[in-house]
Amino acid sequence: MPPRPNTKPGTADDIKAAVLAAKSARDTAVAAAEKEFWQRMGELSKSYHGAQQDVADAMGRKRDYVYKNVRKYTA
Repeated sequence: MPPRPNTKPGTADDIKAAVLAAKSARDTAVAAAEKEFWQRMGELSKSYHGAQQDVADAMGRKRDYVYKNVRKYTA
């Protein structure tokens, strides 16, 4: 690898700060999407008797998985 070009001091720190800010924004967006998704699954699970099992089957998961995540994100 060729050596780094001469850059002003602090450039690497600026990049690290920008990466951390972008990562934080991504994590926040992912958490919000997860919450919205599980809230919607909770609504669908209460549609009719047996809907929770139908939601779990559609997701390819166990009913308990759906139940626990709905409780986690709606409580």
